[in-house]
Amino acid sequence: MRTKLGKTRRPPAGDAITQMILGIFSRDVPSSKAREALDRLRALVVDYNELRVVPPIEMAEMVGSLPNARLKCEDLSRALNKVFAIEHEVSLDRLRELSAKEVREYLASIDGLDAYSRARVQLLGLQQHAVPLDEAMWAYARKEKIVDRKCSLEEAQAFLERRIPEGDSLEIVALLEKQGWAEMGGAVRNGEVEPIASVPPDRTARNMLQLVASGRSALSAATASGESEEPAAVAKPAKGTKKRARPKPSKRPRKRPKAKKAAKTPKLKVVAKARTKKKKKTKTPPRAKRKPTARRKPKAKRPARRPPARRSARSARRARSA
Repeated sequence: MRTKLGKTRRPPAGDAITQMILGIFSRDVPSSKAREALDRLRALVVDYNELRVVPPIEMAEMVGSLPNARLKCEDLSRALNKVFAIEHEVSLDRLRELSAKEVREYLASIDGLDAYSRARVQLLGLQQHAVPLDEAMWAYARKEKIVDRKCSLEEAQAFLERRIPEGDSLEIVALLEKQGWAEMGGAVRNGEVEPIASVPPDRTARNMLQLVASGRSALSAATASGESEEPAAVAKPAKGTKKRARPKPSKRPRKRPKAKKAAKTPKLKVVAKARTKKKKKTKTPPRAKRKPTARRKPKAKRPARRPPARRSARSARRARSA
């Protein structure tokens, strides 16, 4: 391939999330066309975190003319949301500190990523040794008997990783991509080669329980390291210590804010009043009359007593002598 194609331009490295999106979009199209679709998305969103919440239907309309756009956008949406659930941000920079084996296990746990997309992230996003093969490159490798026809995509990539030195991986990938699309591009467009299947979501009960367990373990690790955003538990006072008395709330009634007077709406003239049935007034039963009570007769007035007549001094002496 070196003698036939000469010097080829090596694929540019970039951010891991960018390479993940390009890997999903470039399964069955050249990388240049996948980059055009990514540029359309970047022009309509602020960042990848906003792209994460865009529905796949709207994302497919934003991408434009791309083969299997709806399916690819669904895989991309699941992958971005899975990364955010693990990292609490749309970023894979933490993987640079991990080994190649740990990176493979991490990328295999992300929904929506096929073997080609994972290898592309590892090679161009994290600068680790990998050989990603898209549909044209995979078909060309089987046609030239570089790999066996019966082997899967993961087996073909793993075989080439073991046979190719680490320093030549970028050059080999560039040569395979150029030669593969030159010879097998038409067969890929016509659907005559084996496609790279999308990874469906795992909705089994075992996987759901594993997700719950991983979420709990991540939460406990975050609380142990002090990174949790939840408030710390209040320490209980030791025995024998008096609790501080809490200040009693004031009993003064709170002044309620005065309600704003609503703007007076102009009264509309009623053209015709709807006829309504008048309610019949129910007559209240008359109160029962009380029986007249017998009046007492007035007592007879006693005659007023006359004051005794004054006695003369002479009659008084007589009475005394008697």
